[in-house]
Amino acid sequence: MTIVRFEGREHPLAPGQTVLAALQSAGEGLDSSCLAGVCQSCLVRAESGAIPKAAQAGLSPALVAGGYLLACVCRPEEDLTLVRADAVRQRVPVTVASLDRLSTSVVRLRLMPEAPFNYRAGQFLGLVTPGAAPRSYSIASLPSRDPWLELHIRLLPGGRVSGLVADSLRAGDRLEVVGPSGGCFYQGVDPDQPLVLAGTGTGLAPLWGILQDAIANGHRGPIRLYHGALDRAGLYLVDALEALAAKHANLTYTPCLRDSGGATGDLKEAVLAAGDARAQAAHFLCGDANLVNQLKRALFLAGARLDRLRSDPFLPTAAAKAA
Repeated sequence: MTIVRFEGREHPLAPGQTVLAALQSAGEGLDSSCLAGVCQSCLVRAESGAIPKAAQAGLSPALVAGGYLLACVCRPEEDLTLVRADAVRQRVPVTVASLDRLSTSVVRLRLMPEAPFNYRAGQFLGLVTPGAAPRSYSIASLPSRDPWLELHIRLLPGGRVSGLVADSLRAGDRLEVVGPSGGCFYQGVDPDQPLVLAGTGTGLAPLWGILQDAIANGHRGPIRLYHGALDRAGLYLVDALEALAAKHANLTYTPCLRDSGGATGDLKEAVLAAGDARAQAAHFLCGDANLVNQLKRALFLAGARLDRLRSDPFLPTAAAKAA
């Protein structure tokens, strides 16, 4: 029987059981959200034992080298000794600075951290609200410019956190954030590379942050931003994006509406049709997980380099299937 030692306590694993399931069954207070190895809420560090390769999929080389792993997808074949990953994940109290509607279904939430919170535009954080596990939201603000953390929250019927945001959260309320996580950010892009940003729904949030970062860093190559929605009501920040495109000759903004019936109706088709010097381009794909994975595969098969494809697929929270 495989044993997991966590902060001095031993917990046996049933055959095929994940580390996260075993620890939570034993009453260990370990954060989790997506249960799919994406959000990194359940990140822990191994002090001894062999780490299954699948438990480190998607982590940065630095985290892999440091022995970090994702407990929700870790099924060890031999004993592991684990500790929390708080050393790399910050937990910071925040105050609600403002809430405003970007569309009928999207709220812009700005949070003022009460202590330094180091991140890169396009990463994501865990928003901690009363009575709920941390929920992952992408960061749309620019740390070199903005004193706040900006999140774009889609309002979903029955969503625990989005319901709080829509109905009762007010400026001055205090919450917490944990993180950041994710490798979907501008750093590492050559300023002369073509840059392709594509996303659906609130997948625009990390793309907005990455775009701001690229502009602030004087990106010289062409930048193409594609935002997909079912209909026009699903778009937001349209005026701001059109103003940026008018100001920067290398930026093209293309809204893609599934119900339009026009040439830009399908985001995947629009991105693939554009070409964008595919082998040289840096691609950032965010939003609906199915679309992101399909587009990533299609771009790779069409000649895009895998090491230049960065993605942030949005998955529903396992507990509520809503955010």
